Amino acid sequence: MQNLDFTTIDTIGLVLGLFSVFIGIKYPDWDFKLKLKHRSILTHSPLIIAFFVYIYMKKQGGFLGFGGEQEIGFRYFIMGFSIGMGIHFLYDLFPKGWKGSALLHVPILNRKIKKWGSIVLFVLFTLISLMVGIRLSSSIEETILFLILGLLLLGLNRRKEGKLIRPTGSFLFLFLGVASYTDPHFYRFLIKNIESLWTAGEAGVKIVFTLIS
Repeated sequence: MQNLDFTTIDTIGLVLGLFSVFIGIKYPDWDFKLKLKHRSILTHSPLIIAFFVYIYMKKQGGFLGFGGEQEIGFRYFIMGFSIGMGIHFLYDLFPKGWKGSALLHVPILNRKIKKWGSIVLFVLFTLISLMVGIRLSSSIEETILFLILGLLLLGLNRRKEGKLIRPTGSFLFLFLGVASYTDPHFYRFLIKNIESLWTAGEAGVKIVFTLIS
């Protein structure tokens, strides 16, 4: 397998990324705190991610001055937050039934979006969230790090959500697909090391789920 150097990952950025993954998966349900209907499109969409990216692109994203460059801490924060939100949307794609609070709600119109409209939008929101998180990565090591953090988050939430196989499988498929499509270097790395990665992945999954079981 190609040698990976995870020591290049910024330490403060790593802490912020880990922290923001857990914030991101919880943020959509702030609709309760904001007195909105459940699954309001205001929180159950990448609107806040777009706001963060806008700040970052405007060079106003120095996060308390941490990181090796002005915006590195905020970049890691956006990456983790986006991955966390993407995982939340994946959970929302597998409700017990597509009715009532499972549907997206548009507050201005005070209307629920029908089943297939909600499904299409949740898929779109998931892809956008994952794409933002992956596109902000500056190395293969960072991409793999947030893949691992996403899988860890899915494992830790399996009892609370009562779901594991479908969201985890969907996350792996979408994450690797988006990463391969947007980053030619990651795609070549994936193809070149597919067998080694599969073996390492199996061992890693066993270790993670043994620790959290």
